[in-house]
Amino acid sequence: MDLWFLILVTLSVAVLLKATLNLLSSTAKTKNLPPGPPAFPVVGNFLWLRKSFAEMEPTLRSLHARHGPMVTLHMGPRPTIFVASQALAHEALVRRGAVFADRPPPLAADRVLSANQHEVSSSSYGPTWRLFRRNLTAEILHPSRLRSYSRARAWVLDILVAELKSQPGGVVRVVDHFQYAMFCLLVLMCFGDRLEEKQIKQIEEAQRRLLLGFQRFNVLNFWPRVTKIVLRKRWKEFYELIEYRNRVLVPLISARSKAKREH
Repeated sequence: MDLWFLILVTLSVAVLLKATLNLLSSTAKTKNLPPGPPAFPVVGNFLWLRKSFAEMEPTLRSLHARHGPMVTLHMGPRPTIFVASQALAHEALVRRGAVFADRPPPLAADRVLSANQHEVSSSSYGPTWRLFRRNLTAEILHPSRLRSYSRARAWVLDILVAELKSQPGGVVRVVDHFQYAMFCLLVLMCFGDRLEEKQIKQIEEAQRRLLLGFQRFNVLNFWPRVTKIVLRKRWKEFYELIEYRNRVLVPLISARSKAKREH
């Protein structure tokens, strides 16, 4: 017990010193960042991560009122910039899109979650990302494709009405049924077929568990060599969720790819 306590104290002190030195050495590099609240090594990062999404919105409003339309928060291994101005967002994402289009290398947990940046929302700017974007716009977002899903929307509407009618009298949580109906539509648009209710529930459960664990698992991005020792149970839980998601999605993706090749 004493040995483990000594190891944990040593690691904690080392991490704190390293973070402090990194913060001091990066002052010159980050002096051009937008203003924001002062950064406190380690402690400040964890305090931000403890806030829920509901708590972040009023906090950001207050910070924008104090610091302006662009605010820098040190809420993770990298500084995060929040833009509240439509004009500035257009300037950064459209007029100077080529400058800001790329993404930094993924962090430890993000690398696993995004299959090493093999997603349209995480891939580095380049041929792979352009392929993902082309597939998304041509197969999902193109007006002709959206019109072709009219029967699917009617099918989902029938599911929603049937679910609402099947509920006993009293208070009904309509949001749950709307979420399930929309998930049915999204799954059909992704996999091109009407899946069984059991399969849809499995996909919904896999995605829901990962989303609910976002804040819980985001801390794994901090100094992975340390967290894999101190938070090894959380890393195990994270890998188990990723494995569960893969068991659910990979067979469906493989079947869809095979059907397209045969077609």
